[in-house]
Order: sequence, then structure tokens, then C-alpha cells
Amino acid sequence: MQLTLKQARLLSDLTQKEVAEMLGVHVHTYMKWERNPEEMSIGTAKQFAKIVNRGIEEIFFDSESNLIRFNRTN
Repeated sequence: MQLTLKQARLLSDLTQKEVAEMLGVHVHTYMKWERNPEEMSIGTAKQFAKIVNRGIEEIFFDSESNLIRFNRTN
């Protein structure tokens, strides 16, 4: 089962503000990513997975995201 960014964050007992600070972005940027995860870069997605202590394959990113295409080719 794959988790959304929000589900992964909540399971890690983190607020949007805390995750944004750990990622080094404004909270509004992170909030946008929760609504549109396909806009998150691969590097940021990997960093997010570490923050929430999940494997990157456990987190759902839109099928059009760079992350999914990256995983399919490697």
C-alpha cells in the first residue's frame, strides 16, 4: 500500500510546518506539494521519504511525476 504525502507525514506525527522546515521550503510550498505531489522534485521526494522514515517506493506520487518515471527507468 502506498501512502500519500499527507498520510506519511501524519503517521510520522509531523506538522506541515515541521516538514517544510526540514525540507528548507516555505510551508505554503509544502502544502502545495501535498495537493500536487507531482510537482515535487526527485531530490526533495527522497529527502521527504527520509524525514518520514519511509522507503520512497512506499509514498504515492502522481503517475506523471518525475519520480515515477525515474523509478521505471532504473
